[in-house]
Amino acid sequence: MSTESFNGGPEVLYQEAATALFLAIEEMEWREAFDILQKDPGQARTWIRSKGTESTTFDWSVWRRLPIHEACRRQAPAWLVSELLSKFPQSAYMETNLGELPLHLAVDKACAPEVVNLIMVSNWGGIVAQDQAGRTPLDIIDRSELMQFEDYRIVYDSLSRCHKAYMQVQKAAQEEQAALKRKQKATFNAVSKRHQEEIRIEQEKHSKLLDAMEELKQQMESMKEVSTAKDHQIKKHQKERQRWLETTRDLEMKVAGLNRELESEKGQIKVLVRKIEQKEQEINDKERKIEVLSEDLRNIAVSNNTDIMECLAETEKRMRTMVSSQIALQQLLAKKSKDLRSLLKQRGISSPDAKGPDEIQDEKKTESDLEVENEQANAAMMAAAIAALQT
Repeated sequence: MSTESFNGGPEVLYQEAATALFLAIEEMEWREAFDILQKDPGQARTWIRSKGTESTTFDWSVWRRLPIHEACRRQAPAWLVSELLSKFPQSAYMETNLGELPLHLAVDKACAPEVVNLIMVSNWGGIVAQDQAGRTPLDIIDRSELMQFEDYRIVYDSLSRCHKAYMQVQKAAQEEQAALKRKQKATFNAVSKRHQEEIRIEQEKHSKLLDAMEELKQQMESMKEVSTAKDHQIKKHQKERQRWLETTRDLEMKVAGLNRELESEKGQIKVLVRKIEQKEQEINDKERKIEVLSEDLRNIAVSNNTDIMECLAETEKRMRTMVSSQIALQQLLAKKSKDLRSLLKQRGISSPDAKGPDEIQDEKKTESDLEVENEQANAAMMAAAIAALQT
């Protein structure tokens, strides 16, 4: 069973799924461990954890290590440690459950100076790192009983020199950091002063901007009122536009109907135009015939004018004769009537038509007056007859 670790790679239980690399290092099979590392470099990242057993009563039976921790505990050769570091360089910074770095374990278990130097080079800061007991690597080895062994003395000297160099570097870094802090403080003061001046200027600008913004707010309020009025106008225009569109659609429909009627009327006009052209042709033909007939009539009138005048003269002569005969007849009838009245008067017979005083007066007229009246009547009758003949 494995879980993903926050420090490196996955984590497995020693009792259930310890990696072949870890077991080979634990058995100090260095060549086998090297071969496994070549075939599967990922095992260098796998944490191995032991949770002990139900009867465990010692804290040391509960642990958590990487293969490099176990290699330092087992005093592995430098070439295997070097390979482990090359496959997983960050392992030099990884701590066990007891806060031990690989450097702590390499010093505590008296690894070869080459191993200690390799680990120090990989994590120089480990020289001053403390485990859970508060010990640095130098504290672990700084014991009189260990100084009797040459390897310990070599490691101690190496650690001492590295610690001294590290502290010098740290001191120089601290002094440089202090100088940088002073410079930064001076720079900060200058920048702060300049910044405060800029802030003052910006505050003045900000105040002006606030005033301008307040003025803009007032303008916006007025603009909102104008916008509201405009919106009402727009809505009104939209309604009017809708009505116009509807009216336009109605007019378009009417125009379409009128266009259809116009097309129909155009067809009728074309028919009428053809008929008019035919009628004009007929009229032209009629006018030509009329001109011919008028010319013939003029010729006939000219040829018959003489005969007509002669006929009129003969007719007038006959009319005069007829009028004269009528006048003579009237005179005869008047004379006969007079003689008849005289005869009736002599025999004592009254006239059938009573005469008034005017008639009696008329009888007293002279014969000359009667002749004048007869002539006037004859003239009137002649004029009437002549007029009748002329018409």
